[in-house]
Amino acid sequence: MVRQQARQPVRVRASDRSDPWIAGLTLLFIAAGVLFVFDTTYFYSQTHFDDGYWMITKHAVSIVLGGLLLFGLSRCRSHQLERYARPAFIVAVLFLVIPLVPGVGHCSKGACRWVSLGPLNIQPAETVKIAFVLYAAAWLTGKGVEVRNWRHGFAPILGLMGVVAVLLLAQPDLGTVALIGLLGVSIMFLAGVPLYQLAMLGVPVALGGYYLVAKVPWRLARIMCFTDAWADPSGACYQLVQSYRTFGSGGIEGIGVGASLQKTGWLPEAHTDFILAVIGEEAGLLGAVLVLLAFMVLVYRGFRVAHRHPHTFGQLLAAGITLIIAYQVLVNMGVVLGLLPTKGLVLPFMSYGGSAMLMAMASMGILMSLSRELRER
Repeated sequence: MVRQQARQPVRVRASDRSDPWIAGLTLLFIAAGVLFVFDTTYFYSQTHFDDGYWMITKHAVSIVLGGLLLFGLSRCRSHQLERYARPAFIVAVLFLVIPLVPGVGHCSKGACRWVSLGPLNIQPAETVKIAFVLYAAAWLTGKGVEVRNWRHGFAPILGLMGVVAVLLLAQPDLGTVALIGLLGVSIMFLAGVPLYQLAMLGVPVALGGYYLVAKVPWRLARIMCFTDAWADPSGACYQLVQSYRTFGSGGIEGIGVGASLQKTGWLPEAHTDFILAVIGEEAGLLGAVLVLLAFMVLVYRGFRVAHRHPHTFGQLLAAGITLIIAYQVLVNMGVVLGLLPTKGLVLPFMSYGGSAMLMAMASMGILMSLSRELRER
C-alpha cells in the first residue's frame, strides 16, 4: 500500500528528465502500431472507402494530437494535476452524457458510445478512465488516514463508480464498467481502505454481473462461446474461432509481416480488438511474446514511478495510470487467446482507434511527468 506523506511542494529542475524507458517504449509501441494498423486496415479501407490509406491517415492524425497531449501533460506538475482533478472528472462525466443525446451521439452496432467531431469519432468512455483515476487519487489523498472510515474512503469512491457505471451501461459498455470497477477497488486498496470493506462488493457485483449477462442474449452467447468456442463456430462463436485460427497459423516465427490472409475479411475487428491475433499470425509466437514482455517492462516502470514518488497523490495516480494500461492489455490478450469472454477493449497504442490512442498517450504524458518528480535515492 502507498504511504501517507506530509504535503510538500515537489522541486523539478529543468535538467530532470522523464523516465527514458517509458518514453522509449511508448515510441516503440506507437511505431509498431502504425505498422500493424496499416497492415490490417489497407484492405478494409480500400473496400469501404475506396482509399487504402484512409484509416491509417486518421490514425496518424490521432497520433499527432496525442503527441500534443503527451507533451503538454508531461510538463504539468503533480500539484497542478491534483488541483484540476475534480473539474476534469466533472467534464468527463458530462462528456459521457453526450453520446446518449439523440441526434448528437453516434451509434453503431446497437451501441451509442461516440461523439462525431468532423472526420473523428471520439469515445468519451476513454476519457473517463483517466479522469476517474485522477479524481479518486486526489480524493483519497485529501482524506489521509481517514480513508479507513467508510464514509470518507469507500462510500465516496463507490459513489463515483456508480455514476460512471450508470452512464456507461446506458450506452451500453459493460467492459468499461468492469474496468472502472477494477480501477476503483485497486486504488482504494492501495490508499489503505480496509479489505473487509472492499470484500462487501463481492456479492452485489456477482449478482449484478449475473443479471447483466443472463438477461442479455448476446452477452450470454459470449459466455457460452468462452466455455466452448466450437459449439457454434460459424455463428455466435465465429469471431473467437477465427482468432484461434489467425493466431495459431503463425506458428513460432510467423508467416511474415503483411502476409496475413485472415485480415482480409475472415477475422472481424482485425485492426482493433483482435490486432494481436494478426501479430501472432505474421510475427509468430515470438512476436506476440515480445509485445507482452515490452508491456510488462512498461508496467514495471510505471509501478517504479509510483513506488518512488515522494507524495501520496503521485503514488496513487502513477499506480492508477499504470493499471489502466495493465488491465487493458491483460483483457485484450485474454480475449484474443480465448482465456476471457469476448469484450471490446483494444490493445493500447497498437490498435486502431483515435480516442484510445489519444488517452493512451495522455496517460504516458502524466506518467512521464510524475517520473520527473522521483525522490532521490
